Amino acid sequence: MLNIIYDASIVTNIFYKNDNRSGIFFAGWNILKKMAQRPDVNLMLYFRSDCCADGILLKETFLPNTPCIQNISSYVFLCKVYRKIHCWYDSVYCHLYLRKAFGLALKILSCILSNVVKVDKEWLQSANAFFSPVYKFPDFIRKYPHIKTYLYLYDAIPFIFPSLNPYGKKFIAEIMQSAKQTDFFFFDSCCSENDFKTFFPSKIGRNTAVVPLAADEMFKSDGDAQNLNSVRQKYHIPANKKYVFSLSTFEPRKNLIRALKNFVIFVEKNKIDDIVWVAAGAAWVSFYKELKKERTLLSNELIFCIGYVDDDDLPALYGNAEWFVYTSQYEGFGLPPLEAMQCGCPVITSNNSSLPEVVDDAGIMIDWDSDEQHIEAYEKYYFNEELRIANRRKGFKRAKNFSWGKTVEEIIKKMEKR
Repeated sequence: MLNIIYDASIVTNIFYKNDNRSGIFFAGWNILKKMAQRPDVNLMLYFRSDCCADGILLKETFLPNTPCIQNISSYVFLCKVYRKIHCWYDSVYCHLYLRKAFGLALKILSCILSNVVKVDKEWLQSANAFFSPVYKFPDFIRKYPHIKTYLYLYDAIPFIFPSLNPYGKKFIAEIMQSAKQTDFFFFDSCCSENDFKTFFPSKIGRNTAVVPLAADEMFKSDGDAQNLNSVRQKYHIPANKKYVFSLSTFEPRKNLIRALKNFVIFVEKNKIDDIVWVAAGAAWVSFYKELKKERTLLSNELIFCIGYVDDDDLPALYGNAEWFVYTSQYEGFGLPPLEAMQCGCPVITSNNSSLPEVVDDAGIMIDWDSDEQHIEAYEKYYFNEELRIANRRKGFKRAKNFSWGKTVEEIIKKMEKR
């Protein structure tokens, strides 16, 4: 029987509908759920001090029978105050001085929590594994050599494109600086594993395994016309138009500006008037700066930027799209194409990094920087219904190779062998 301490800090983002609910959040949440269901695992929760407030709510709401190794139940009131201030902080984020005031209050409370919230040593004595789905290991874990340490790593993109995400580069660098030869690393793709071995050859040894991510079970074909109409109305998508769908953060690496520009060219070239593009995802300031430069896109009635989409609405948006576009410059894994395939949506993706590992031959793969290939791919799907149908079927079949049950099964097997 494995006694696993699970760092559930990232999972507390479940209470915030914003860009913190990224692919990494969903990975942490789904791995946690599947581990909690296994009869061969005794699961214990751990939360970083700045996540304790939401940690209490997470435990009470979703995992009431799972113990926490910290005495957070003794500080429920303090945690509730922290969470309330955090909500106020989010609501006044656009007001500089109020944001700073609430931000300072959060730092003070976080400091207090880090000093009063303690770890129960009895739980540590009984544990034989510590699993983190994203954050570096807490210092106290190093004092217990009988607890084997496991960390899931997703991509080294901040080191491949350092100017795009300096925070991400610092975050990964701190993880790697604290890493030990005894740590075990899981990777979401062979591509990610190779990247980390390239950038951190002295840290990444033989204690590694590639364990792919998966799409949530909620992603399945949704042919409910009434539900689709409701979703269209909610996000102001024209009811009389077919649509192409994309879902990603609006960061430059996602290559969305190029994909949109070529969609407009494709429509104008072929004199098409029955299709639009629906772009979903959290916005980056840099995206809108670039979008403003492209006045034809900003004012074009072909493009609908709908922002953050509720999880429950995604299957309908995926499943009823003519096709899904994800021609990113680089990916560590690429969950959205897998979600799209699982919903029966034909996909167009880049032929680089980890994307071939995910999509294989189930979609159209192109060079991310080729305008011609973008337009050609759009034309193939628009004018060839048989190809769309064939790739829907291929996508369904390909998606069945991935599941969170398989992911957790592989993680547990590696833990049992050490």
